[in-house]
Amino acid sequence: MFGQVGRDLGEFIKELSGKRVWILLDEWSEVPIDLQPYLADLLRRTVFPVQGVSVKIAAIEQRTSFRIHDETSGGYIGIEIGADIAASLNLDEYMVFDNDAQKAGHFFKQLLYKHASALRPPDYAGWPDSADKFASELFTQSTAFEEFVIASEGVPRDAINIIGLAAQASSEESVSVVSIRKAARQWYHRSKEGAIQGRDEALSLLRWIIDTVIRGRQAKAFLLQTGTQDELIDYLYDSRILHMTKQGISSQDSPGLRFNVYAIDYGCYVDLLATKNAPRGMFEAELDNGVGFINVPKTDYRSIRRSILNLVDFYAYQQRLDG
Repeated sequence: MFGQVGRDLGEFIKELSGKRVWILLDEWSEVPIDLQPYLADLLRRTVFPVQGVSVKIAAIEQRTSFRIHDETSGGYIGIEIGADIAASLNLDEYMVFDNDAQKAGHFFKQLLYKHASALRPPDYAGWPDSADKFASELFTQSTAFEEFVIASEGVPRDAINIIGLAAQASSEESVSVVSIRKAARQWYHRSKEGAIQGRDEALSLLRWIIDTVIRGRQAKAFLLQTGTQDELIDYLYDSRILHMTKQGISSQDSPGLRFNVYAIDYGCYVDLLATKNAPRGMFEAELDNGVGFINVPKTDYRSIRRSILNLVDFYAYQQRLDG
């Protein structure tokens, strides 16, 4: 009935006197992955051809299947990225502090300000008239706000819960760096660590990554070769314990290969921040004055060294434990 649905939608649009219809599909990845190409095909055949309709889809790349090859016709079922639709926006580019501190800071200031403004009593006098003023009153100093953005790891849900816990702990005082770290630790143990406790292999991989990357390299991110398919990595990513911040970068350790950048959740290393094992940056890199630690550079990733995560080593380690 694709043709009939498309015609009916076209007639509906004509009745709107030139207005545009926006169809917003959030949480695309919640659709069973085997069904996603068929839903995508429905959109391509019935909605995309209709003038006056815009479609926006929010999806997690590693949990999305827009297209499957049709062996019968030699074509495809679903949506072809680049031909039928464009991947126009990566939210991590805006919301992760290490990608762009200014954009991330602006986003989370607006998030806090709008949430708080919606709850303020109507007769409250002296309410800050901007997000910047609100943040300056909420936090003891700019570094406390930066710590909050870093701890949120680009996830608004985490941000709301962390600031809620920090505000409760601060009582009538402004929120400090210490309050943010305590709240982030509490939120991590309550929400994320508990979610993977029932999956021993995933918990073992996480502990191995923490030992290898954070304690071993004093870094808080690693590279994983593009195209790597690993169920445990996907599970930690879906649990918001690993965060993909960049895609398709190169490394001087493996010329010609491309890698994705995964950052380890702030809650995994917050207890190490006051110790000798605290991360010193995203990566260890070759600098003009020798080897040092950096956050992800904007243009040239070739200086990154010792950052590739070899899952073969993990599975060999796990086999030794099991054997």
